[in-house]
Amino acid sequence: MKLDETIKGRRSIRKYQDVEIPDSVIEELLDLALHTPSSMNGQPWHFIVVRRQETKTKLAEIKNRYCPVEKQMYRADFLKDAPVIIVVCVDKNKSYDREVENAVLATLNILLGAFSRGIGTVYMSAYKPDDSRISEEIRKALRIPMSIAPITIIPLGYPDETPEPKTIRDIKGAISYESY
Repeated sequence: MKLDETIKGRRSIRKYQDVEIPDSVIEELLDLALHTPSSMNGQPWHFIVVRRQETKTKLAEIKNRYCPVEKQMYRADFLKDAPVIIVVCVDKNKSYDREVENAVLATLNILLGAFSRGIGTVYMSAYKPDDSRISEEIRKALRIPMSIAPITIIPLGYPDETPEPKTIRDIKGAISYESY
């Protein structure tokens, strides 16, 4: 699959088939994440691969507890049905104050790599900039050291749904030249 097709075709998937994803495929995706640019080439990533039902349920409960009112239609219960969840974390000492940026860029490589392999995903945050409670609960649930920050959660599974194509706004409304 060409990169353009991958970028334009990737959709958020929240319903998965009950089919395991081999460790070798997960490792391929994490290798793509390791090739992500990072602030000052700190390569601060650490990935927690979750397969145990108990842990998936705990992550869903934590996400639901901190789900904003305006996002209640996107509750995290579907995490329990994902064959695999990857929690993208960063070492704060190697992030040069760019924890979020470093993690989100690595997350994007995983999302695109998964789609190119026929695997569905959806981007989920594991932090709130103005409220550290969700990160702290995830840290405790996964026994993450204090120097490591959980930033994103990526459920993975072979899709059991086909979302409508995404409507993209006209490019002319998104571009300015020289100044706004």
